[in-house]
Amino acid sequence: MPRKYYKIELTDSIEIHVYFETVGGYIVNFAVKLILKYEDKLYEIVRFDSAHGCPHKDILNIHGMIKRKIWYEFLDNKQALDMAIKDIKDNYELYVRRFIEWLKK
Repeated sequence: MPRKYYKIELTDSIEIHVYFETVGGYIVNFAVKLILKYEDKLYEIVRFDSAHGCPHKDILNIHGMIKRKIWYEFLDNKQALDMAIKDIKDNYELYVRRFIEWLKK
């Protein structure tokens, strides 16, 4: 299974990490993570992946635990991977702002 990994740098402290595996040209597993470096710590804020046999988004709390899960059963892995990258690029400022508010509570 060919595996690919790359990062998309959004700012000096915010990155998207993209992982996926293919078989016969089809994406069989993927994960897309929004990573924040804040006060010398790395935080995973949002994760899209194909675990549990269905694409979904996990919104994580400050301890890395799942706060909310949103299922995308109507998307295949390729569609979900593309949507995940676009969603994070379009909404990362909101996700980061909300996460920092949680950190400050």
